Amino acid sequence: MLTADRSNIARAREHWPAAVVFDLDGTIVNSLGDITSSINTLLAAYGHPLFSESAIREFVGDGMDALVERAFSARGVVFSPKERETAIRSYELTYGARLTDTTRPYAGVVAVISELRERGVSIGVCTNKAEDQAVSIVEGLGLRGYVDAIVGARRGRPAKPSPIPLLHTLEYLRVNAADAIMVGDSAVDVQCAKAAGVAVIGVSFGYSRVPMRVIGPNVTIDDFGEFKAACASLRVEGP
Repeated sequence: MLTADRSNIARAREHWPAAVVFDLDGTIVNSLGDITSSINTLLAAYGHPLFSESAIREFVGDGMDALVERAFSARGVVFSPKERETAIRSYELTYGARLTDTTRPYAGVVAVISELRERGVSIGVCTNKAEDQAVSIVEGLGLRGYVDAIVGARRGRPAKPSPIPLLHTLEYLRVNAADAIMVGDSAVDVQCAKAAGVAVIGVSFGYSRVPMRVIGPNVTIDDFGEFKAACASLRVEGP
């Protein structure tokens, strides 16, 4: 069920939104199977027990480096800086070879982004996943024709919850923060959007360890069938 926080709804104008920026993992694609198999391949190579998808879900959300560290830390491993770098690189290579083996868009995603495109709304992807991997997933799932800008993790650029990746996405789209919506599944997405001055829709079905309604986006949806109503609830009178 869609729920809105009326005390914190962004201002809007008649043409709003001019852009919608989506997180990737846990928001428009379910990538947990490929992430889990890749982490487990790495753990097995190091002689450690494997994790279930539900356990790996707890480690996702802050980028590849954090994912690897959390998984190995949960197995009692403390890396030296060199060992950490080697493990992360090994995971990157393993996961990079199976980005779309089981990863698929969530139900309703294609319909939503198709309608947005028809309405002339720009579409961006802003993720803490490595940028080249994000591009490969969007392309591999046949979604590239809908997406105008993809911003992922790069060395030297802070990750979400910093607002910088989202602001860079909006720069590429040539859209002001007040004319955009961010859609995400985690606290870092909500924090990023709020810091950038962008209205945010949270999805309850992603990988967040904290329930989305507790995190406090402007609106929470339980599936993409509620997306249009969520946008309508945010479309309030501007100044």
